[in-house]
Amino acid sequence: MPLKLVLAVVAPVGLTCCILKLAGVPWPIIIRIGGVLLVFLFIAALCQRAQARARSQRQLLQDPEGDRSSMAALPREPAVGLDRAAIAGLPVYKYEKLRCGGGEGHECAVCLAEVRPKEVVKQLPACTHLFHDRCIDEWLWSHRTCPVCRSPVDASTVPSVQVAARAMQSVRLGLPH
Repeated sequence: MPLKLVLAVVAPVGLTCCILKLAGVPWPIIIRIGGVLLVFLFIAALCQRAQARARSQRQLLQDPEGDRSSMAALPREPAVGLDRAAIAGLPVYKYEKLRCGGGEGHECAVCLAEVRPKEVVKQLPACTHLFHDRCIDEWLWSHRTCPVCRSPVDASTVPSVQVAARAMQSVRLGLPH
């Protein structure tokens, strides 16, 4: 991606400088124009990249029960986070907002969107923080801690009874386990 960004910025600036030189514009002015254009194109490319990420995140939120391919899309080995088995071992269920207590619903700290009823969520075993399934999968692929409290995430701390219950619940929900 950085090479793509460089090519999208440097090529137009170089072409513009060549055209200005052929038109007889002095070097100090060409350098200033080139510098301004370079900064403008670089910022535009970064904004376009951020919009693409936001669009991707919105698509994930609009189809919360779509195919559960987020784990399949991850490479075989994590860069620094947890491996597939550890991420898959976390409790998964459909979110139900608590009626008692009168408080607001949960918010996914990864995508900053509210967790809505019937969305598939995961809960971290040690700190019990709650996240959208796909959001926390991507987070844990590159981190080993909770995004809220930074406590270490260890899927092996989930009791085997809870893992078995999660597998049964996945069968009832029609989710792969």
